[in-house]
Amino acid sequence: MWQVPSRDDVAADMIVRACGHDHDFPDDILNATETHVDSAGRTVNISRVACRACGTIMVSHWQESTGPYVAVASMHEPPEPGDIPGIAERAEQVTDAEFAEFLAQRGFPQGVPTDFAPDRRTTATTERLDFVLHIKAGQFFLLDRDGPVNAILPVPPHAESAELIESVPGAAVFWAPDGELPLTVVISPADPYPDRSYDRIAEVSCRFRTGHVELRELAGRKLHLPPLPAGHGDYRLRLHTKDSGFLLHIFNQPRSKPLVL
Repeated sequence: MWQVPSRDDVAADMIVRACGHDHDFPDDILNATETHVDSAGRTVNISRVACRACGTIMVSHWQESTGPYVAVASMHEPPEPGDIPGIAERAEQVTDAEFAEFLAQRGFPQGVPTDFAPDRRTTATTERLDFVLHIKAGQFFLLDRDGPVNAILPVPPHAESAELIESVPGAAVFWAPDGELPLTVVISPADPYPDRSYDRIAEVSCRFRTGHVELRELAGRKLHLPPLPAGHGDYRLRLHTKDSGFLLHIFNQPRSKPLVL
C-alpha cells in the first residue's frame, strides 16, 4: 500500500531539490571516517561527509598512495530525512497549495483522506497518559489502529532495531519483562528529550499511516491513544526502562537512524 506523503516529505524534497548538484561539502573529504579490507587484503579508506545545505552524503573510497596522486572514487547517497538541515522549520512553512500539488504528483489528487488525524504540529500540546500493561511473552506493541501484529512479528530482517525496540512502517514491538508493567506514554509535537533517570534508553523511527495508533498487548487489550500531533507520517519512538516502569516518548520527527543512548 502506498503511503500518503506528509508535510515532512514535502519539506525534504524541497530542500534537496533547492540544493541541486551545488552541494556544500566540507573541504576535508579525505579524512577517513572508517576503513575496510578488500578481497586482495588491501586497506580501503572511507569518508562519509554531509552537505551542509541538504544533508546529502558524499561517500569516498581510496587507498593510501606513496606517489603524488591519490585515486578517489566518490558517490552520493540520499540523506535520512531527519538529517536534513532545517527540515522541521521548512515543514511548518509548507503551504496548503504546495502540499496539495505534492500529493497530486504522487498519486493522491484528492489530498489527505478525511479519516486521517489532522496535522496539529503548530498547535498541539504535550499529552501524558499512564497505563498498566499485562505483558506476555516479553512484548507489547504500538500499531496503526486495528493494524495486524504480524506486521512486526516475527520481526522482519528489514526492521529498524535499537535493542529495546523493533519497528516497521505502522508497527513497533517493545521488549519488556512479563507481568504487570507501569507504562507512561508522552505524546508530543516536539522532542521532549530523554529522561536520564532511567537505566536504558533506545529510540527508532516509525511511520504511521493515518496518525491514529493504539497500544496492544499480546492476545490482550487494544488501548487507543489520542491522535498523533502531526497527523500521519514519521514519528520517533523513544523507550526508557527501569525496574519500576517504562516511559515511552512519541514525537513528530522525520526518519533518522536507530539510537541507543
